[in-house]
Amino acid sequence: MCPVGIFRTDADGRYLTVNAHWSEITGLASAEALGQGWAQALHPDDRDRVAEEWNRAMRENRNFASEYRLQRPDGAVIPVLGQALAERDARGEIIGFIGAVADRTREAQLQKRLRDSAEKHKRAEADLGIRNEQLRCLATQLALAQEEERRRIAMGLHDEVGQRLAIARAKLGQLLETGAHDGGAGLAVEICALVDRVIAETRSLTFELSSPVLHELGLAAALESLCEQLGKDSGIRFRVEAAREPESLARDLRILLYRSARELCLNVVKHARASAAEVRLHNAKDWVQIVVADQGEGFDASARHFGPAGGFGLFALQEIASRVGGRFEIESAAGRGTRAALSVPLG
Repeated sequence: MCPVGIFRTDADGRYLTVNAHWSEITGLASAEALGQGWAQALHPDDRDRVAEEWNRAMRENRNFASEYRLQRPDGAVIPVLGQALAERDARGEIIGFIGAVADRTREAQLQKRLRDSAEKHKRAEADLGIRNEQLRCLATQLALAQEEERRRIAMGLHDEVGQRLAIARAKLGQLLETGAHDGGAGLAVEICALVDRVIAETRSLTFELSSPVLHELGLAAALESLCEQLGKDSGIRFRVEAAREPESLARDLRILLYRSARELCLNVVKHARASAAEVRLHNAKDWVQIVVADQGEGFDASARHFGPAGGFGLFALQEIASRVGGRFEIESAAGRGTRAALSVPLG
């Protein structure tokens, strides 16, 4: 993974957290950045253009990506490649943003040397290769940063909200057992039912944000848990065939494989109109593969329905697979179902 600056903002674009690489690139310590608007670090000549690109991306409900310059407090101008995605609550409202920037100073220097040479064709290939590599790296880093943030929120829901609701529920139960007077018993029963409903919704939201099964029991168990819950919610019969994951499977790859499988399963629920689907986790000597297949409506796979808009998406799966040296393949045809396979190398 290449080092990039990661930041989080609130819904108004004010910095909430930044990592050490972000401070190195911008020249701003964490304490100086927190509370500032994201546009403050931009070069004055780039602010209007980048703001318009940002607003257009938000209007079109897609990820933001742009090349621009940052101006450090010491006056140095740093060319960067930036990307950001919106964090939304359960109602779809934007509650903040997770973003990343990569320093392109070395690339800019390389481009200048190449411009001075006569090798125009090689210059174009090098520039495109570097930019694509950085975009893939940013996509991977953002996916992992988003997963870490989801896990933090899920743990907070479980450890704080969930436990306090459980205590409240227990005390209401004690009240019912000891006997309530003056009509209080009926009210206590209603409150118990309400607390039970909130506990169930909190537990469901915790699993949607980040599967604790993945971090505690591993990928195979997490896939079974995911498909069991999706089957209950959608009525689709998910069959899981999951081999035990290799001990050498890195944590980052485990997270990416799970998020990829979840995205593909959600596509089945949303678009396939299938009554059943299969999820398979295969291990080879040096590879791990996730396959999601259904016998639903299917689509014209030759049209390459990969676009950068919207969430994790097929485009992101393709890019991340390429970034980690793997491959993402889809086989589908109208009326003949869909088979999607993500394969990644170990080590």
